[in-house]
Amino acid sequence: MHPTKPVLYIFAISHFCEKARWALDWLEVDYELRHVAPGEHREIARRLGAPHTSVPYLSLDGQVIQGSADIVSWAEKASPTNRSLTPNDDTCEEIEKRIDDIAGVHVRRFYYSEALVDHPSTVRPIFTRDLPWLKKLTIGLAWGKIRKIMISRMDLGASQGEESKGIVDKELTWIDDLLEDGRSYLAGDEFSRADIAVASILAPLAVPPEHPVYYRLQHPPRLTQELSHWEGRPSFRWVREIYAKHR
Repeated sequence: MHPTKPVLYIFAISHFCEKARWALDWLEVDYELRHVAPGEHREIARRLGAPHTSVPYLSLDGQVIQGSADIVSWAEKASPTNRSLTPNDDTCEEIEKRIDDIAGVHVRRFYYSEALVDHPSTVRPIFTRDLPWLKKLTIGLAWGKIRKIMISRMDLGASQGEESKGIVDKELTWIDDLLEDGRSYLAGDEFSRADIAVASILAPLAVPPEHPVYYRLQHPPRLTQELSHWEGRPSFRWVREIYAKHR
């Protein structure tokens, strides 16, 4: 009897989903990747018995692991390799938690406050990537409603985008300062979950070519202008280097 594969449910566009996916790949965990549609993800989560409705979540034999950090921890235990992503260094998980809780929220809000509000046609192709054609059609028909729900739930708008831009700028400065001593990795001498977290969360801005989706991401005009001012930041160069080495 073949062992059951875990199933990872994701939005292709989500940086938190990329974090979970990257950890599973790097730890060589055999899993099934399942892209889900907005709205559908909530129904699936409830059906599986997940405590929340947000992606990513991973299902295996009636068990549900939800949230990128918990999926990374699960993947370490499930890995057939001797690799580890959690060094004996408290700063590793401190960095991961900060980037998840602050930049993870505000990178998304900064991007969507322009892209989803003013240029929704640039967002839909990424959301529907790798979905069956019938689901793509359904999302297309319901896109106006989906967009309004997302704008409300994520508190999007021009002033919100400006607020999030300022917060992201401060978090980029924090990462720039960590890198000032010339380190290759953020927590110790080895690649860790802190590196996966920071690189994944900042990937929508740095757009590394090795990313499974973002190399096709079309930034809206104001965001493009802002990113041109940030282009020379050490944090952006570091994200691209980490992706080139480890993704």
